[in-house]
Amino acid sequence: MSAIINNRKDIAIYDLDGTLLPFNSFKYWLAYSFILSLFFFRIDYNWLIFKLTLQRIFKKINRIVFKEKIVNFHEQNKNKAFAKRCNASFASFLKRKTRNDLLDKHAQLVLATAAPDCYVKYYVAKMDCFENYSASYIVNHKLNENINERKLQSVSQLIGNKIHQSVLYSDHHDDIPLAQKVAQVFLVSPTEETMKQYELSKIPYSVVDFRN
Repeated sequence: MSAIINNRKDIAIYDLDGTLLPFNSFKYWLAYSFILSLFFFRIDYNWLIFKLTLQRIFKKINRIVFKEKIVNFHEQNKNKAFAKRCNASFASFLKRKTRNDLLDKHAQLVLATAAPDCYVKYYVAKMDCFENYSASYIVNHKLNENINERKLQSVSQLIGNKIHQSVLYSDHHDDIPLAQKVAQVFLVSPTEETMKQYELSKIPYSVVDFRN
């Protein structure tokens, strides 16, 4: 890692995809759930993913609608064996892939992610280190995506004014609204575009690079 993390704060806020994890968890979850559904004979779920994927390829639906319909299925089936097994076992996989080196430097840890709550809640429970978390969730069949200003609002609701003394770990410029409020920012293996956007927003940052 190219930045030394030695400035301990009371609270550290972590993004998930690309930060604690080296990949987009939603895409992995989609593939994992599709395969697992075959063992549970959930042909309805296989068909849903196949149909939505075609609609996405041919630009009949956008990214939000695609994600919304998949997450709705899991929300509606959350108490059934397939959804429980899928989300709990996938959370165990995510725990094994977590960059734990980022987690042991602060007194309180908060997870703030755009990933769906249907598996994030299992991940948080298995990690057993987060004081609290915010994630994307379904309200009246609509996806409330925890991103940009919404992520700032959700984190503010969790920790209040402590946000101004907190550290943020993120890999993406979607978190700039949140980054503008915290005391210190660490960008984890950021792209050139992400660093450019932070610089344009005049937000100081340190880089933690797992690619070296």
